This record gives sequence, structure tokens and C-alpha cells, in this order.
Amino acid sequence: MHPSIALWSHPRSLSTAVERSFIERGDFTVFHEEFAYVYFMHEQRAAIPHKNPQEGHPLNYPDVRQMMEDARAERPVFHKDFPYHCLDHLLADPDYLRGQVHTFLVRDPEEAVLSHATVHPGVTREVLGYEPLARLFDAVRELTGEVPVVINAADLAAHPEQTLAAYCEAIGVPFRPEALRWSSGERGEWATWSGWHTDVAASTGIGTPARKYRVTYEDAPHLREFVQYCKPFYDHIDRHRIQLRLGKEAVA
Repeated sequence: MHPSIALWSHPRSLSTAVERSFIERGDFTVFHEEFAYVYFMHEQRAAIPHKNPQEGHPLNYPDVRQMMEDARAERPVFHKDFPYHCLDHLLADPDYLRGQVHTFLVRDPEEAVLSHATVHPGVTREVLGYEPLARLFDAVRELTGEVPVVINAADLAAHPEQTLAAYCEAIGVPFRPEALRWSSGERGEWATWSGWHTDVAASTGIGTPARKYRVTYEDAPHLREFVQYCKPFYDHIDRHRIQLRLGKEAVA
């Protein structure tokens, strides 16, 4: 079996930009938030905008899991997802967890919450995804005895080449700087959730987000409460982020 790289994150974290870079590499089969079918379509735990289910797609956890595992027979797999989509299933499936190369990406909730509310005005605390991300992080660390690889969206936006080079080194994958640039446009991998990825679809590489938010914390003070709730989980994971070396200076 070829390796399977899991990028676990939360919504509005720049994770699709990392995924887009792995699509550009051409040496991985890339899966985009496949476990969302479990949460939103099969178990129907919450409502969400911009949902376009693909006919014939696996719906339950075992079938989605098997679809991605089967792909490993042909080539390495990279899959990006949010643990809240299926955390209970993941925690009850240590064999699957042991078989993945786990990596994590976090973004300061101060920015991610406003970004999320711009795309999903009815966002709830549960689908922000920080607490389940921290729970999975701890579960993986306990299960494997190792601290998973962590990158931060601020590093990714400011220093994409150095961040992805460090990420690839940490997971044992050759770094391909040419994969930092791509042609703009929608991707078939995003068809189910295309309305969520207009920014990366319009991009030609990784860069600083535009921060064109349609809502402010003054307009929606409950979002500030969401930030305060998410911040400890963010800090818990972020303290393990990869240290970048930029000349003689370290990015903490």
C-alpha cells in the first residue's frame, strides 16, 4: 500500500490551498473533504450552504473510508478533511488512524471565524471545528506516541515556499516548488462544495487572504464569543507548529 497523508484542519484555514498544491504535484490521488458526506448527507447533523452532492458518492463512514483506502493500491493519497465531520467514527477506528500520516493546519480564529461567517452566515460553534481538531490531535499523539506535524496558516500565507518545504520534509515527501503555482479555475475535486472555494479557484498560488469579510464582530458580537471559545483549542495545537528558518531568524 502507498502512504496516505491526512491534512486535518478546520474550515477557512487555507487548507484547500495546500490541497491545491498537492493536486498540482501530480503524484498523489487527492481527496477533498470526503467525510463531509457522512456529516451533512448521511447523518444530516447540520445544514450547510453551497452543497452539491455528487450522484453515487459513498455516504457512510465505512464506505468513504474504503474509497480512499482503495486508492492507495495505485498511488500515494493526500486527503484533506475536518475532524468534526466524523470524529466519533475516527476515535473508534484506531487501525485506520495508525495507517495515516497525520498532519494538522490551524488558523487564528480571529480571522477564520469572520471568514466562515462570510460564506456561511448561519455558522454555529460546532462547525467551526476547533475543538474536534484538538481532540483528534491529542488522540493521534497518544495512539502513535509522536507529535503530529503542524503548520499555521499565517506562515503558509507569508512564507508559502518555506512552509511547504518544511511540511514536505517532515512527512518524507520531496518538495516540488513548481507546485506552488497553478492555473486558476474550479477543480473537479471541489464539485460538492464549489461555493466554498471561490478564492482558491480564482488564485494562481498561495498568498495572503484578501480578508474581504461581509460581517464584523461589532455587527455580530456572538462571533466574538465563538473566537474566545475556539482560541484555547487553537493555542493547544499551534504551540507544536513547525519552526521555519528564514535566514537567521526563526518564525515562532
